[in-house]
Amino acid sequence: MRANVSREGPDNTGSSARDQPALVFARIPRLLRYAATEWLVIGCTWVALWYGPAWLYVLGLPILVGRFHALGVVLHDACHMDRRVRGAGVWLLQLLAGYPIATTLQAMRYHHLRHHRFSGMPLDPYLKLGISQSLRRRNVRRLVGLLLVPFWIVRCFFGTLTLFVPPWRTAYGRVFLQDRSQQDLTDSAEIRECLSAEPLQAGFFVLAGLAAWAAPIPVLSFYLIPLLLAGAVNVHRVTVEHIHVACADARPETVAATTVTHAGRFWEPLLLFPRNIGFHLVHHLYPRAALECLPALHAWYVMREVHEARRAAT
Repeated sequence: MRANVSREGPDNTGSSARDQPALVFARIPRLLRYAATEWLVIGCTWVALWYGPAWLYVLGLPILVGRFHALGVVLHDACHMDRRVRGAGVWLLQLLAGYPIATTLQAMRYHHLRHHRFSGMPLDPYLKLGISQSLRRRNVRRLVGLLLVPFWIVRCFFGTLTLFVPPWRTAYGRVFLQDRSQQDLTDSAEIRECLSAEPLQAGFFVLAGLAAWAAPIPVLSFYLIPLLLAGAVNVHRVTVEHIHVACADARPETVAATTVTHAGRFWEPLLLFPRNIGFHLVHHLYPRAALECLPALHAWYVMREVHEARRAAT
């Protein structure tokens, strides 16, 4: 469903604000637990597929796709944390939820925070004008999504080289991080931070490549194929989370008019919108709220809108 915020904005809601659920911010220990849970499901699925009959793969594949997709949502929550949060926990989170799906926290933070800051505006990296009105373009976009993970794998090796070739940094930012600023990024500290994370990501896929060379069928069936499909699912999700029209600002009412909540059919959270990311409107209105807060925030938000509508009608 999609709802509109009042003109006062999300934090000025009159008496109904007293009932707003307490906001809990993302924390590394909690995100590590989420990532470990996803890997537990992945591991159990691998065991079942390895020892089970061949037809079980048809049932296990969507589970693997959904859980790899969910790892990206877990890492996404860390994007909204304070940049000063560092240490072994952050590195471990990247190892569990970032490197296996071909992204680093720094790279995801670069394009995702710009999406929040400039949602629907020219600098929004995810904006695809007109795609919401064209089924053909959406279907083509879903097919192109199969190339997302290979594209990200190329990114980490290109980025590793770019550490030593500064003139390539602008291309790295524009092509792989979707920077639309048209600025020279050669001396960008943010780009350098993203580049510094790429060698470990590249090292991960060197090891993955060696594993694929040693055992091609299991790696392809249990890891690479689900990961490619998870990339396509991710592209689908990013496409349908918003109505892709040009916006002049990122005020709450503008965000509400162009952001879509997906919280309906029971199978959607398993595959398409895991870890509550389907409650996308309240995520945009309260981007630092942890994923586990979003269902309660959504329920409160809807009730607040009903309260405001009744008050306006009397």
